[in-house]
Amino acid sequence: AKRHICMIIMGVRSKTPPSGVSFVAAGFCLLVALCHLQQGQAAQASSSSSFSSVKKWISSHLPTWNDASSTGLGQDSPEEDPQTDFEDGDDNTVRAHWALLIAGSAGWGNYRHQSDVSHAYHVLRRGGFEERHVIVMVYDDIAHNVENPAPGKIFNSPGGPDVYDGLKVDYSGQDVNAKNFLSVLGGDKAAVKGVGSGRVIASGPNDRVFVFYSDHGAPGLLGMPTGDFLYADQLMATLKKMYKARRYREAVLYIEACESGSMFEGLLDEGLNIYATTAANAEESSWGTYCPGMDPAPGDEFNTCLGDLYSVAWMENSEVADLTQETLQVQYMLVRTRTSNNYTYMMGSHVMQYGDMDIQREKAGDYMGMCNSGPEVDPECPAPSPSSAYSSHLNQGHPRKPLPHHAVPQRDADLEPLRHKYAHAKTPEAKAAAKAALDAALGARRRVDDAARAAASRLFLLPHVSHKLMSALSLQPRTVFAAQAGSASNKLTPDPAVVNQLLHGTMGRPSKGVPLVDDWDCLRAMVAQWGASCGRPMDQYSMKHSRLLANLCNAGLGPQDLKAALHGSGCEEAGAEAIHASVPIS
Repeated sequence: AKRHICMIIMGVRSKTPPSGVSFVAAGFCLLVALCHLQQGQAAQASSSSSFSSVKKWISSHLPTWNDASSTGLGQDSPEEDPQTDFEDGDDNTVRAHWALLIAGSAGWGNYRHQSDVSHAYHVLRRGGFEERHVIVMVYDDIAHNVENPAPGKIFNSPGGPDVYDGLKVDYSGQDVNAKNFLSVLGGDKAAVKGVGSGRVIASGPNDRVFVFYSDHGAPGLLGMPTGDFLYADQLMATLKKMYKARRYREAVLYIEACESGSMFEGLLDEGLNIYATTAANAEESSWGTYCPGMDPAPGDEFNTCLGDLYSVAWMENSEVADLTQETLQVQYMLVRTRTSNNYTYMMGSHVMQYGDMDIQREKAGDYMGMCNSGPEVDPECPAPSPSSAYSSHLNQGHPRKPLPHHAVPQRDADLEPLRHKYAHAKTPEAKAAAKAALDAALGARRRVDDAARAAASRLFLLPHVSHKLMSALSLQPRTVFAAQAGSASNKLTPDPAVVNQLLHGTMGRPSKGVPLVDDWDCLRAMVAQWGASCGRPMDQYSMKHSRLLANLCNAGLGPQDLKAALHGSGCEEAGAEAIHASVPIS
């Protein structure tokens, strides 16, 4: 117990200079905590869990002081302003609630990502979030897109409200990129001076922070509409910096993306006071929903998916449930059930949890707004924007309810506009043109996959790297090579199953306590080499082959090995075709 208390006192921070009174108060709090441990409550849980719980209790009761030198913040310390939003459901010392919402894609085929984020904005505003505490990053090319059958409007579900109405966008177009996202999240005002609204998460040690991301993902990275991908180690570095700088009391992250579990698996330390859930584990696709032809379906005039399954699951729950009582754990279970298609996973994914599991016992309203107490909004709660069609829709007795769903894998959802055009073409000429566009998009994808397979196969034939691969995969030469059937030369080629293992196998990573890669700079260099060899950067489809690149890094290979393997693989032709493909890319 004494060791725990010493660890706790080292981790406690505050905002008023220490005094005799505060030290007496600190001593009293420590005695209470010691009694708490001696009474056996700590024995009911793991050592780390009891430490976390007591530390949080002391942190909320102990007078605190602002030691700028201990944070390294100096003049960039978080701003202190009086609480003006809703009262927290678990901790009355919480000062304010902040949120950062980002859609990491662009293009009509990715309608659903900006729709998710627009919807999330209104859920939080209805819940009592102040407008100035919700920061939105979207490319903003959907509402007024020439493909939009409802100009100026965006819908996240069939028959739902216009979620674009009343949306306040802080960063759009080229300003939506990984660098700016990390700067905004980390509260770095100087980095975004003169960019967009210039607003950042200016939270402090007594604030809660909620982050929601929706877009494409791949092992170890998340997509962005412009610039480089967002890598897991970069996100973790910013979160750790925020923790060290005391820019939040607790934070919650919801991530909608394929292989999104790889962003936290083996990386998110439970001691950072962060709880994260992801739409998928580290190896699978997440799913789009409310697509053409589904039940329920968008109107016939829509040729694209309106939402993503995990995203609409948590938001539609937030609109009908009482978040002043529902915990994050209960919401997680409800979202997991819906996203997994009642645990069949026939049209769904494994929703995952990471980080500090103590946080899941807190009220969901602490992060989505305590005014989200059911279909009826408490009149005493802060009112959302009166101009919002969203608010009018709910106030007129049209609350959303969780609807039956069908779903489609994220990467296939991008093709829905092309499939819809082909299926609904009214003239032979239009049908032929639609088929040509769809065939071109499918062909471009096939050639990307063929190039990746050819490169993986060729690596086993390069003497200076093959032994590294066989060692990493625990294979013997006789199991790697098989005689080519029908070949007079009896030429040896890598067994297709072995090539598949390199392309799609996990090599045991990520797993509990083990991240996707140890050398993230290697993964970045591999992604850059792919772009250099193929004539264009990885896009929202080819990024799935980051699994291959991660495996190469873990086997001790480098960018020059990938360059040699990609040469003559058809990669350049695939890259050139992708430029002219009809499917929007991020």
